[in-house]
Amino acid sequence: MKVLRNFAYTSGYQIFSILVPIITTPYISRQLGPSGMGINAFSLSLVQVFVLFAYLGTQKYGNNIISKNRDNNPVLIKNFKSIYFNQLLTTTLVLLLYILYVLIFINKYQNLYFIQGLYLISVYFDVSWFFQGKEDFKTTVVRGLGSKLLGMVLIFILIKGPKDVVLYGLILAASSLMANIVMWLYLWREIDWRQFFKVRIKLNPFLKQLKNIFIYFIPVAFLQITTQMYQLILGWHASNTEVAYYANASKIIIIPLYIITSFITVMFPRISYEWANKGKRRVTDLLNHSIELTISLSMPLTFGMIAVSPNFVDWFFGPGFSAISPVMVILSIRIIPATLNEAFGYLYLMADGQASLYSKALSLGGIVSLILNFIVTLSGGAEATAWVSVVSEILIMMAILFFSHSVIKVLLNGLILRSILYSVIMFLPIYYIGRDVRGNISVTIIQVILAVIIYGTLIFIFERSRIHKILRSFTS
Repeated sequence: MKVLRNFAYTSGYQIFSILVPIITTPYISRQLGPSGMGINAFSLSLVQVFVLFAYLGTQKYGNNIISKNRDNNPVLIKNFKSIYFNQLLTTTLVLLLYILYVLIFINKYQNLYFIQGLYLISVYFDVSWFFQGKEDFKTTVVRGLGSKLLGMVLIFILIKGPKDVVLYGLILAASSLMANIVMWLYLWREIDWRQFFKVRIKLNPFLKQLKNIFIYFIPVAFLQITTQMYQLILGWHASNTEVAYYANASKIIIIPLYIITSFITVMFPRISYEWANKGKRRVTDLLNHSIELTISLSMPLTFGMIAVSPNFVDWFFGPGFSAISPVMVILSIRIIPATLNEAFGYLYLMADGQASLYSKALSLGGIVSLILNFIVTLSGGAEATAWVSVVSEILIMMAILFFSHSVIKVLLNGLILRSILYSVIMFLPIYYIGRDVRGNISVTIIQVILAVIIYGTLIFIFERSRIHKILRSFTS
C-alpha cells in the first residue's frame, strides 16, 4: 500500500508541477516574448550544469544507501552525515567556480546569471534523498507544493513585460531555495542529533564514499548534461528564438515523462530495499510489473502528444511560436525509449549497484549526441536538435537492454504488445479531429477526453485482471 500511496503523492505533485507551466507559460511567453524566454532558458541551462556537479550522484546514491539501511538507525545516521558532508564539499567548490565563470566570461545579463546562482545555494539545503530513501514522499511533496504555488502567484503579480526577465529568474530560483530550506523543519524530527554530532567522519571512508557518489554521478551527469547541452549548443550556433522553440517543446514533452518517472522514483528505494533484504526473486517480480505498467502508460502518451501538438501549440503559446509544433512531434518519439532507459537503468542496474554499466550505456548516447549536435545545429536549428535527442535516446536504450539481457523478456509480455495496438486505435480518431484545426482549445480538450475514454475502455475490457494483479503485487 505504501508504494501506491507514495505514487499518489508523487504523481499528484507532478500533475501540479504540470499545471503550473500550463497556467504560467502562455502568460510568460506573451510578456517576455521568444527572445526573453530564450535568454532565461539559456542562463538556466548553464547554471543547471553547475548544479549537476554540485550534487554529483548524491541524490541517487543517498537514496539507495538510506533505503538499504533504514532499519539500522546508527548506520543510517552515520551514512547520512557522511553523504551530506560530501554534498557540502562539492557544492562549495562548484559555487566558487560558478562565480568565477560569471565574472570572467559573462558580460551581458550578468545580474541574471548571479541570480540563477541561487539554484546552487539551494543545493546546500537539499536532503530530499534522505526522505525518499525512507519512502517518505509525503514530506518532499508538501515542501514543493507551497513554493511552486507562491512562485506562480508572484509571476502573475510582478511580471509585466520584457524588462522583467531578471525578476522572472529571481522568482523561480528563490522558490527552489525556499522549498529546500523548509525541508529542514521536517528533518529536525527525523534525526537523533546527539548521535549525529557524536559520529566522527574518517578520511578514508569519506573519500571512498565520495568515489561511490561519483560512480552514481556519471549516469545522472550524462542525462542532465546532454539535456542542457542541447540548449547551450543550439544557443551558440543559432538564435535565442531557436532555443526558446526547443526549450518550450521540451517542457511540454517532459510532462508525460514526469508521470512515468514519478512511479520509477517511488519504486527505486523500494527495489533497493528488496535487493538488500529479500533477494532477486521478489525484485524480478517488482521490476517486471513496474515495466509493464510504465510502458502501458508511455505508449498512449506518445501517440497522444503527436496527435494534439499542431493545434495545441497555436493556442497555448500564442503568436510567434508555431515552429514549436514539429519540434514537439519529433520529441514525442523520445517518450518510449526514455521510459525503458529509466526503468531498466534505475530499477535494475542502479538499484542493484551496477551504476557502472548504466554509465557505459549513457556514455555511448551522450558522446554521439554531443558530436551530432555540434554538426547538425549549424544548419538545422531546433528541429535538428530534437532529432539528435531521439537518436541518442534510442542508442542508450539499445545499450541498456544489452546490459539487462537477463530480464528483458518482459518486453514480450502480452500487455505491452497489446498496449501498442490500443494506442494506435486511440490515435486515429483524435488525430483526425484536430488534423485541420489550429488554435482551438476546445478541440484539444475534446481530443484529451476522447483519448482517455478510448484507451481506458480498452484497458478496462481486455486488461482489467492483469492490471489488478500488477497493482496487488505492489501492496504485498
